[in-house]
Amino acid sequence: MTLTGVEVPAETLLKLQPNTVIAVISDDQGEIRTVKIDHDSIAKDESFLRVAGGCFVRINGQLVWVDPCPY
Repeated sequence: MTLTGVEVPAETLLKLQPNTVIAVISDDQGEIRTVKIDHDSIAKDESFLRVAGGCFVRINGQLVWVDPCPY
């Protein structure tokens, strides 16, 4: 899966809108980049992020936490 997005200011983290996915990435020089992920690049009805105890799934355009992860 390839996610797409747009770089946003780090201050975006201070107040997120519902169903927003932000990736924070530190490059090889230690510079931090904050990227807002485009929902259309997230596959529908399958997990795109798994962690211990569950996963996020895009269902009907919404990001839903599912525990246990069905995938």
